[in-house]
Amino acid sequence: MSIQPFATWEANASAWLDEDLRLMTSDGGWKSLLHRADLDIWSRPSVDDRNHLFRWKLPVVAATADVVFDAFVRRVLEFHKEWTREFAGGHVVETLRPDARVIYQRFEPGLPGISNRDLCSVEVVKDLAPGVKLASFRSVDRLPPERGFERIDWWGAALCTTRPDGRSSELVYLDRENQGGAFPSWLMNRMMPRYLVLQAEAVSAFFVKHRAPT
Repeated sequence: MSIQPFATWEANASAWLDEDLRLMTSDGGWKSLLHRADLDIWSRPSVDDRNHLFRWKLPVVAATADVVFDAFVRRVLEFHKEWTREFAGGHVVETLRPDARVIYQRFEPGLPGISNRDLCSVEVVKDLAPGVKLASFRSVDRLPPERGFERIDWWGAALCTTRPDGRSSELVYLDRENQGGAFPSWLMNRMMPRYLVLQAEAVSAFFVKHRAPT
């Protein structure tokens, strides 16, 4: 998958949501990489990219879907550093409509030989039912890369569902990252499972500490 033309986002938004919901609620085609009581991780090949698509699920998050979605999706620029240590800031580029916006983010790994990265993506959100919220993210060519940064081609999604107890939720996340530049896909595919364990654990810990971020 290549970075999407920004001009096509509105025509594709509904299909992105439908595709991501199917991928996050069906196990067909997924390979299990980790199964724990508190975390599951899967992967599957991407038909149009050598970087694999990954999925993780936190079966119990210590906050309702509304709270989780607000922090993990809508206020990601405030809280992203809590679970992605290389996040170095960003801004809302444009609000397209009440359920869609363009976001720019920067990442500075601070590791020898690994360049800084940036990302420009459309975020589309949808309420599926009371206590069930969905977001889809796709890289778009709305902004050029900043000088000194490699542009990430990202496919992401999040599904938050309040559990029957009414106090906690389940969080499912999709993540496929083409880091651009000379970063090889085989290395990314090898690194991602461990990275996603750390990320998911940090997300879980965040909502234990901040059940209702303010």
